[in-house]
Amino acid sequence: MKLLDSPIAFLWIIILFACQSHAQQIDVCVEEKPLGELLASLHLDYGVQVSFNAKLLNECLITTTQKFKSPYETLNYLTQVCGCEYKMIDGVFIVTQKRSSKRYYSKNKKYIYQGKIIDKINQEKLPFATIRIDKTSITTDSEGNFTYQSEDQSANLLASHVGYFVLDTLINADHGLVIALSPSITELQEITVLSTQKIKILNPEQKTGLAKINNRQTPFLPGNNNNSLFSFLRLQPGVMASGEQNNGYILWGGQKGETHILFDGITIFNTSNYNDRIGAINPIFIKDIEILKGGYNVEIGDRLGGVVNITSKSGNKDTTTCEMVGTQKSFNGYINKGIAPSSSIQLGTRIVGAPDASVYSTNLLPTAIFADVTSKYTHRLQDGSHLSFTTLANFDMSQRPFRLGNTNSYLVYQRLSNLIGGSMTYIKPWKEIGHTTIKMAYSEFATNYSVYSVSFQDSIFTVRNQRISEQRFFNNVGELSVRADHALPASQYHQFSFGANLTHNKSKINHGIIKRFRKVEQQSFRLGGYIKEEISLFQWLILRMGIRIDLPLENKTQLLVQPRVEAILSPSKQWKINLAHGVYNQFITENTLVDIYRNYTYHWSLTNSRYHPVPKATHTILGASGRYRYWSCRVEAYYRHTKNTLQYWSDRNSQVIETSLGKTFNYGLDAKFSAHYKNQQIWLAYTLSKSEVQVDKNKPLTRAPQDQRHELKIAGMFNWKQIFCSVNYVYGSGFPNIHNLTSSQNIRPYSRLDLGALYRFKVKELSIDFGFSILNVLNTYNVQYNNLANFPKKEEQYTNAMPLNFTVFAHFRF
Repeated sequence: MKLLDSPIAFLWIIILFACQSHAQQIDVCVEEKPLGELLASLHLDYGVQVSFNAKLLNECLITTTQKFKSPYETLNYLTQVCGCEYKMIDGVFIVTQKRSSKRYYSKNKKYIYQGKIIDKINQEKLPFATIRIDKTSITTDSEGNFTYQSEDQSANLLASHVGYFVLDTLINADHGLVIALSPSITELQEITVLSTQKIKILNPEQKTGLAKINNRQTPFLPGNNNNSLFSFLRLQPGVMASGEQNNGYILWGGQKGETHILFDGITIFNTSNYNDRIGAINPIFIKDIEILKGGYNVEIGDRLGGVVNITSKSGNKDTTTCEMVGTQKSFNGYINKGIAPSSSIQLGTRIVGAPDASVYSTNLLPTAIFADVTSKYTHRLQDGSHLSFTTLANFDMSQRPFRLGNTNSYLVYQRLSNLIGGSMTYIKPWKEIGHTTIKMAYSEFATNYSVYSVSFQDSIFTVRNQRISEQRFFNNVGELSVRADHALPASQYHQFSFGANLTHNKSKINHGIIKRFRKVEQQSFRLGGYIKEEISLFQWLILRMGIRIDLPLENKTQLLVQPRVEAILSPSKQWKINLAHGVYNQFITENTLVDIYRNYTYHWSLTNSRYHPVPKATHTILGASGRYRYWSCRVEAYYRHTKNTLQYWSDRNSQVIETSLGKTFNYGLDAKFSAHYKNQQIWLAYTLSKSEVQVDKNKPLTRAPQDQRHELKIAGMFNWKQIFCSVNYVYGSGFPNIHNLTSSQNIRPYSRLDLGALYRFKVKELSIDFGFSILNVLNTYNVQYNNLANFPKKEEQYTNAMPLNFTVFAHFRF
């Protein structure tokens, strides 16, 4: 019998090699070599995993000729010579200077760690990244800035951001720290990973109800070119995808208008346009998206429900880059140019034509056009301050004809809308007292529905009446706000922040049929402020306690106090438990108008004591999250109770006959399980929910129109060399029939499968993506939850959702 035929002998050979490898000696023969460089050579020559601050350790020079039996013996000798110490964490030697006991008798000198987190590839700042300095967790601001104070002059730092590799390093106290993270989803040949240890993706975001997205993920999803925002949001747990309501996101079963959507501080009142395939925000500008579904604290949010906080790119001051994206029906152009020593300007524009349209028997085609312009100017000052200006404007027009019986006459339903907005942001880091953010923002959205008559005869169109005045509806809403926020330096045990704001809202309503809504104008001012304290206890408990106060400036005013509290427990390094409870008010909302056919239409109007009571919501959330190697999971249960929600009811003569102040109840559970290995990512999301409404205290609870019991989402993004592809599937159990909201019966379930792929290559300095996107591959008939009837018809509650759609695109970068 041959030796290798024996499994026992084969096992002994493996053990022998392993022992021989473990016992491999380490030769050190150096003369006046800096310790940091010596440790780096140990990693390259012997595979020793080591983390250290090169600037700190290079002050010690090593001269020796010795042979060591193991890495432990080597580190023992080197750290003793240089007066350092080390510890082993997850197979990595962490080398630091010894902490002198004399500091306990000092006068408590404070050292400031101040800096920013950036993308290693394009130098973009990473907003809301999570860092851990020693044992204290901190979240960076919208520009990636952080400030921490300690009695130690050096500290261990762990930095992470969704879609990026975790960085574990040592830092010295300084006011100009720059921490660069390597993207995990990109062309891997652009990244040099210094460690041979398997690097894990970590998302230790310590916020309740949080989901994070960044522009390193969205380029690979189907349908991303015109509306990457909704393409990715719809695949997150708790964000309703069924019904395809991209013009007003439904988070955790909430109602339309209860989600606060922000773009660089600009309130976005409407996020989609004529064919629901175009996002109001240019996807090339998007850098980071935070989705806060509920239970968030006092520093953000002005709604009863969740928050979608979108941050744009900072711009690159050192270079000029251009991007162009084209499909069969759209063009998107973008340029970034560095100007002066410390400034950059970004400019982008999109033009989108009508979607694929079937020819009517009269050859009368629906027409549509969408155009927008987005810009951002950024200036960095020498003291680390940051000044930026963001603007956006879009115009949307669409019209659709409906034939009148067997005649050659048509009613054409036309929709015109436009959105304009702008913001100014100034961030000032102070040497000793943290950093201040001052922001001014303005936004205005207007929509105009009208109907006019067209006749067709002998291939000639004639317009009988330019407009039918009594069938017009106009709604305008605007917001102007000024706010200031200040965060004191975080310390080992607590971080304190506070802020104040002044907000002005206005709305105009002009309904051609309903007299109550003819030429109605509203406006209001309000003051607001908050304080927030974050306390770290026992190394496993974080408490965030905040109070928000709003004061509408009216004759009969009321001080509205909104306490909020959140707790994060970490029973182990892999698991976290989060609890949150809070009160939320909303001062501008989309009120509901229900006609006799149960059509739900909406208009923006103000809520305060002058017009009607301010709506109030209470959130309660309990969740847990965990991670192990390449796997992660998150489960959260939620309960939300809202009161003072306003509804108007109209009769057959289209007159308001009843106004009700109701209550809504939303509760459920959502879960997400994901795996990320190298450049491959898959996840499964599931939501179990129930939404109920009580329009009058004397009436029983009924199902809300957006009530859906189950929703399942499966998605994957894959990369092999220069090929990127993705697939996702969404199933929803269906909405109730709005004619009978007391019934448990649903209309047809929702089901949609999407595919997408791209091929990426370079020609000198030109990077090119060629790809395709197929939405609703199986061409499943789905209904669109008609939250806002763009072109309402009598007795029509639902419209056809996205049919089979094939798009080819090309993306050029240079």
